[in-house]
Amino acid sequence: SVGDTGGAANQVMTSPDGITWTSRTSATDTYWYSLAWNGTVFCAIGYNGHSMTSPDGITWTARDTEGAGYLSVAWNGTVFAAVGGAGVGVRAKTSPDGITWTARTSAADNNWSAIAWNGTVFAAVSSDGTGNRVMTSPDGTTWTIRTSAADNSWVGISWNGTVFAAVANSGTGNRVMTSPDGTTWTSRTSAADNEWRSIAWNGTVFAAVAKTGTGNRVMTSPDGITWTIRTSAA
Repeated sequence: SVGDTGGAANQVMTSPDGITWTSRTSATDTYWYSLAWNGTVFCAIGYNGHSMTSPDGITWTARDTEGAGYLSVAWNGTVFAAVGGAGVGVRAKTSPDGITWTARTSAADNNWSAIAWNGTVFAAVSSDGTGNRVMTSPDGTTWTIRTSAADNSWVGISWNGTVFAAVANSGTGNRVMTSPDGTTWTSRTSAADNEWRSIAWNGTVFAAVAKTGTGNRVMTSPDGITWTIRTSAA
């Protein structure tokens, strides 16, 4: 896990079981936003284009420091692809190893906040834009704009083997959208109008977590379509 409290040296933590966590020293004291694993190294990306890599999550090495404020990174079996919300025309970049990065032309200068891979395409979602809050790419290099199901502030995306599911921190009753391919998106009824921030799949259910709400900052779904509110631990 990585953190985004700029200026602190301990913005990484690791755990063998998700229960007991150990603080680790980050390579650079900056804002870290996202983390991905490629089978060999972890790659973290953050503020002002910073990236760092680690073979074990413990020892981290600073890498690229150029480019926009990248917010999310994913691995497709060949490259890491990162997307962000700053820069003109270059709000994406790729790397085969997490070390050497190449700037790519984004499909629009939106605030690209999250990215996922489904085995065929990367899909990235945005918190702004008009009808164009999704873009897809087969390789992380060439990006195509897609029509989002609603102009909500989309901040999280995950793939479950059948559909992408994205969550938003705005919207009325429709803070989820799904797509079988990243191209065609359908609005879904969210379990509550909380500020949903992140989503993941565990082989059985999607779980989404929120920044707001009273005792109900988790929701789950077996398919991305039907969502049930859950009691959050805090």
